Amino acid sequence: MSTIDPSAAREDRRRRQAGSAGSLAGTVAAGAFLTASGAVAGYAAAAFCDRFRVMMVNSVFSDTESTMAVWTTPFAVVGSLVAFALYTRWNHRYSGSTAGFVGAGPAPLWLLGAAAALWWATTAAWAPADVVGTAYDPVFGRHEEWGVGAWVWYTMRWWLPGTVTLLLLSSAAVGVRARMRERGRSRTLVRMLAEREPVAGEVTAVRGPASSNAERVPVRWTFAFTDDRGRRRWVERSEVFPRNAAPVAGAPVRVLFDARNPDDTSRIFAAVRGGTAVADYLRPRMPTG
Repeated sequence: MSTIDPSAAREDRRRRQAGSAGSLAGTVAAGAFLTASGAVAGYAAAAFCDRFRVMMVNSVFSDTESTMAVWTTPFAVVGSLVAFALYTRWNHRYSGSTAGFVGAGPAPLWLLGAAAALWWATTAAWAPADVVGTAYDPVFGRHEEWGVGAWVWYTMRWWLPGTVTLLLLSSAAVGVRARMRERGRSRTLVRMLAEREPVAGEVTAVRGPASSNAERVPVRWTFAFTDDRGRRRWVERSEVFPRNAAPVAGAPVRVLFDARNPDDTSRIFAAVRGGTAVADYLRPRMPTG
């Protein structure tokens, strides 16, 4: 038994951690760990590929072997999973919101480490081919010219890290675009909150996990409200909620919408709790397909 409301305590802790030096330090440390785990993953991938590459470009009688440590693979997997979770948690603590990330997202940081490790490994740590273009046989002298497959494996030293680098750039571009979109939504919300009061609405349907121990759960839900012309409207959303703040069918909500264009669903926002702050209306979206 406790004399303190656990939900209120968590909310108070979230407010105190938002923007604090401790949360910033945790975010930076977790980001460094995430980049390092990406580097270990890049090294492990390079070590795994090098083993097969040596067999493909050299003769079976060659003495050349890969010296890279493939045993780093489990550390790369576990470290990456832990680092993603830590960075997400600390970044959200610092921002005070789960709607997005402050600064870089986790994917670009991980890919940065992976790309750097791959470029280093493929240029400095990979075993060299005995003879470029030929599977040189030092025992019987039965040399064979490389086929397409051998050339693909040989040129992997460039296209493998290059591909990861392109993924890094694409991920960074997607993150920048998403943050610009979220900033635009925030500006729209600020303006709408200043212009009008939210109206009362109601949750009409909820589809999501019946039960979950996860801190945040994906929910597909529908809410209804009446616009200024007296017309009833229903809006369906797929969003991620804190487990203890997910919508419940029949519960009231506060709805903001553009009275000049009530059909524009991108300008319709619903707050399950509160309704006076921008953060009450912003949540991570899920793909709807």
